[in-house]
Amino acid sequence: MNLSINNEAAHYSPYVGDKRKFATGDVVKIDVGASVDGYLSDNAATVEVGESGQHSDLIDATREALNAAIKKVRPGAQIRSIGQEIGKVITSHGFKPIRNLGGHGLNRYDLHSEIFIPNYDDGNGETFHADMAIAIEPFASTGIGMIHNGPGGHIYILSGTKVRKDEPLYQNFNTVPFAERWVAKIMPDYSDYLHKMMKAKEVSEFAVLREHKGSFISQAEHTLLILSDEVIVTTA
Repeated sequence: MNLSINNEAAHYSPYVGDKRKFATGDVVKIDVGASVDGYLSDNAATVEVGESGQHSDLIDATREALNAAIKKVRPGAQIRSIGQEIGKVITSHGFKPIRNLGGHGLNRYDLHSEIFIPNYDDGNGETFHADMAIAIEPFASTGIGMIHNGPGGHIYILSGTKVRKDEPLYQNFNTVPFAERWVAKIMPDYSDYLHKMMKAKEVSEFAVLREHKGSFISQAEHTLLILSDEVIVTTA
């Protein structure tokens, strides 16, 4: 689970002993996933702590953009048309779509695969096809609409040119991302182990993705299975 706050778009996950607390008015992105035998889903929503209503329009912007985009998905539809719809809805609310984040394809044990689904019309003429799993993921910002890498977010993934199948991390998590606190449950020296694996370039840590200080970001996400005769929202 990612719990990214305010100007953080994604990739902050609580760690063992984390003392960070929510405050009234925080805009929190709750991003979760599920795996069934390696077949993945990705799902996110945004909530405002305390429900003051101060950020309701920002939250509505991504929710409405997601719903509008889903209606456009079908085999043969151009990827750019989804980005165009997302950008149009977010802009109509007075916010900026984040241009260097977006949705993605999903394959077995591969959370971010094949295609990138933008939050604006990027001119991509590629099309969706049947038997494709995708995640549509609008992000809206009160800032400039561009994110940058911050510090590590306590989420990791096996990396490198060759993944060792006898590696405990592979045996527990295969090639999908995993949280630091999950590793703590399977080995007592988890911190030193992760440090060693990163130094050997066998593990990479995801950076927290941030906008500039003082901005707020909302996110909404569903996973879709595109079939020849229907589109199924698997996370609805």
